[in-house]
Amino acid sequence: MDKAFLEQMQKKVEEQLGHREIETVTYWKEEVEKLLRKKPDSLTSLLQDVQQLDKRMENRLAMLKRSRAL
Repeated sequence: MDKAFLEQMQKKVEEQLGHREIETVTYWKEEVEKLLRKKPDSLTSLLQDVQQLDKRMENRLAMLKRSRAL
């Protein structure tokens, strides 16, 4: 393979990874914003919401790690 082709492919992959990272961060930012708009009744309620978000993120990471291991 020639050098120009490899550089072009590398640039394309980096662009795709950057785009996916933006999408991922945007999704989780929106989830946090939902919690902020929710205006919980108490600190306990807020803590529970944050714990649920943390669990969702943990589950997603575990799924991604499993899919990469296949």
